[in-house]
Amino acid sequence: MRRYIILFYFILFISCFSEAQDIHFTQYYTSPANLNPALTGFFNGTQRFTLQEKTQWHSVTTPFKTLSASCDMPVLKRYLKQDLFGGGIVINRDQAGDSKFGTTQVNISFSYIRSVSKINNQFISFGIQAGAAQRTIDYTQLVFDNQYDGTGFNPAIPNNEQFSKENFIFGDISAGVYYNYIKSRNLRYSGGFALYHINKPKQSLFDNKNVLLDRKLVLHANSQFDIIDKIQILPGILFMHQGTYNEIDIGALGKFIKFPDEVNYLALSFGIYYRGKDAFNIIAGLDYKDISMGISYDVNTSNLVPASHSRGGLELSLIYIINKNTKTYVKKVPCPIF
Repeated sequence: MRRYIILFYFILFISCFSEAQDIHFTQYYTSPANLNPALTGFFNGTQRFTLQEKTQWHSVTTPFKTLSASCDMPVLKRYLKQDLFGGGIVINRDQAGDSKFGTTQVNISFSYIRSVSKINNQFISFGIQAGAAQRTIDYTQLVFDNQYDGTGFNPAIPNNEQFSKENFIFGDISAGVYYNYIKSRNLRYSGGFALYHINKPKQSLFDNKNVLLDRKLVLHANSQFDIIDKIQILPGILFMHQGTYNEIDIGALGKFIKFPDEVNYLALSFGIYYRGKDAFNIIAGLDYKDISMGISYDVNTSNLVPASHSRGGLELSLIYIINKNTKTYVKKVPCPIF
């Protein structure tokens, strides 16, 4: 335990010197397809649908908007061999800035999940994700200095800029590993790592072959434990490294379970995360039966505060799990997938 405490504060210290790149969600744990391909199909149910929307920097400039939707499910479950195969699809849409620079991406994920204990309380999963994306930009929304006629901006004046293309399409490949350990009904651990953009696709609008999308390394871990009856603590940490940029998110949620039975399950959660050198994230959530809803707001703490006035971004999340399994089993240790 002492070693874990030391490690926790070491990671917290590192977070004070971190930066970030690529799209990201504050409630990253509610978007499994964007967190780790190995999470595909890893849940208790038959189908899982997620929807997430984030609007950022509205107080500073044209807001950045990110939307993600996914569906995944166990494709083949083999009870005797204690393993299963999962499949899913995720669609991401991101748009930023005055030029409406946007990315539309469709990825398909596959996973293999294996129990590594006789009582199904430890699992390891492997996942791969592949798809295609399109980058687009609208040059007509940009303003250039030679479009000023001496008295003001005149959009009728040509900008005289030479642009190669307004969009391009590229393929993308990612992979990951995930481990889940259920020590008891009151204590769980999990963690994993993933590598995105393994193929380093080309990213230039001017056909520059040297402009590539850097690989992104994702490390994540979380736990869940009861402090008293019907009250749980869910700490978590996320580390991402891409090119010369790093991001660390660290924090915890507290969950109060009003009705613990599966038929009328109701729980409320509230917590705070910190994203290094960027923002404090205030998060609230509601779980009702098979539906989980979340809302978060980023309170900006970076060098952008003079312009943002500490206002960051609003994020909404929704998870809906369909469970058509009719058989129930009484277990000493709850299993998340069998």
